[in-house]
This record gives sequence, structure tokens and C-alpha cells, in this order.
Amino acid sequence: MLSRARRLLSLPGGPENELTKSELAKAARAVAALHEGLINERVAAHSGTYEGAALGAYLLWWWPQSYQKVRAILQMFEPPRTPRILDLGAGPGPAAIAALDALGGEALAFDASEAALTEAHALDPRLRIEKGDLSKGLPKGEFDLVLAANVLSEQRIHFAPSGTLILLEPALRETGRALLTTRDWLLQEGWYAHAPCLTQKPCPALASPKDWCTLEAHWTPPKYFRQLADATGLRADELLSFAAVVLTRSPPAARPDLWRVVGLAPPEKGKRRVWVCSDEGRVAAVRLDRDASEANAPFAELRRGDLVQLGKTEARGDGLRVGPDAKIERR
Repeated sequence: MLSRARRLLSLPGGPENELTKSELAKAARAVAALHEGLINERVAAHSGTYEGAALGAYLLWWWPQSYQKVRAILQMFEPPRTPRILDLGAGPGPAAIAALDALGGEALAFDASEAALTEAHALDPRLRIEKGDLSKGLPKGEFDLVLAANVLSEQRIHFAPSGTLILLEPALRETGRALLTTRDWLLQEGWYAHAPCLTQKPCPALASPKDWCTLEAHWTPPKYFRQLADATGLRADELLSFAAVVLTRSPPAARPDLWRVVGLAPPEKGKRRVWVCSDEGRVAAVRLDRDASEANAPFAELRRGDLVQLGKTEARGDGLRVGPDAKIERR
């Protein structure tokens, strides 16, 4: 990965897993510029971005993050084994390669950028690549697992009967809410939500314009990534945040006794508040510090994406109250 990025950024070269001092400043500038275009202004959020230095910056910073996010979402459900994989808007292939590494099978990377597809195949020759514009048509064939990482598409796709669709977007309000809107549209088209959702009803987060759902993944990045985090001030070197949804053609097993943690409130004096969601809706679960006990001790460690059983809670005006007798179990 680092050697491919060095070539695109015209860096002199150095150790396999570390940027030299002479390389770091140039690489950090490229990463910061692409971050501004993708996250803040979003003027660079299109396939034409991924050439030259911008593609090199993507390989250094966003590629390993996207890879880890896909691996994390694959652990939240039972994915098909050795599937036929389609990666839509694949770029240099982090999503497809993550799925291949986790599940085996075969994968087609589909993208409008020839340069990005070239990097994808160089990084993993198992990938088949196909250049194409999503607005003008989709690859032919049937697929068991379709990935759309950072690409929201509302086009019809030909799936196998047991096909699975994974949509993954940045943890921004705009992209997160767009993903949930797409989820609701796909449910109307005959799909079923498998993860992280525990309901087939319209997403309750969309009821308020302030809300959306995010997940998190902890990881240990390569050394060059930590160097770039320090140099740019961009923090993604311990915790990755993202929005995702998994949909299939068949309904999941009902899990009426479980909730999914979908948000964490900022620290509050004397209490901890987390947002949980199930078929009953999206509510806050609140534990006062004075009510901490052995039975509810796992509440302090809940993270976004966790499945949790909330026993003996009490409905209050601010949500579910986790009292000293409440029993909290992470699943």
C-alpha cells in the first residue's frame, strides 16, 4: 500500500511501514487537502478525484479506514460464504478486498476511474475490474453480496435470491441521513434490514432532523497512518466512526428482547446516556452515577453498534431509566 502511494505522490521512498521525515510533510498536505474536499466542502466527492496525488492520499488515509469499516460490518450479521461480490463505486478496492479477505469467493470492482481500478487490481490481483458509470448502467450478472461504500445508489441491481446489500457511508449527518432514507426506500421495494437495524419499520432516527445513526470500530493502524494523524491533526488512528446498513431479500429472525446502541451522548454530570434502537423505537437509556451496580455494570462500557439486553429498566420521561436493579447484558 505504502509503495503504491509513494509512486502516486512522487515520494522518494523509505521503510515498508513508515514515512521518512522528508516524505511526511508532502504526504500530510495531500491527505489534508483531500480531507477538505471530501469531508468539509465535499467538492471532491466524485470519481474524477481519484487520480495522481489525490489517489495516493486516498491509499494512505481512507483506504485502510474503509477496509476496517467493511470488516466491522461483516461481523454484525451472518454473511454469505464464498460469495459472488460486486463492489459498486469501488475506487481502489478497499471494500471488495475486505470482503474477499473475510469471506473468500470472487469479486468484481466497478468504478468510473480507470486509475483507481488499476490500483485496486495491483493491490489484489484476485479482483476483476470493470470501468463504468453507475448512471449509465450496471454490470451484468447475479451477485450474492453487493457493496456500496461511500456511494449511495438507488438503481435497480440484479441479485441472486439470497443476495445481501451493504451500504456504508461517512458518519456525517448529511450522508448518514441519506443512507437511512435509502434504507427506508429499499424496505418499500421488498428488502429487509438485517444490521444494525432491529426493526423493519421506517427508521425512527429520521423523525428528527438532528438524528442519524453511527457505528464504531476500534483498530490498530499501520505506523505511517499514525504519523499522518499526528501531522494533520485528523484523528482516526484508534476509533473509526461510520454509518452502515445491511439489507437482504429474506426477513431476519426476530430479536424482540435486544436493542442496538446507535449513539452516545456527550459526558453529563452525574449520569450516562446512550441511545438505543429496536422494534419499539429509538430511545435514550439513562443511568445515574449513584445507581451504578454490579447488575448494570456493563452499561458503562456500551459502545455504538453493541447489541444489548436491557432488563428491569423503567420508562421515564427522558427514556429508559437504568436503576440499580436493572440487568444489562452485552450480546
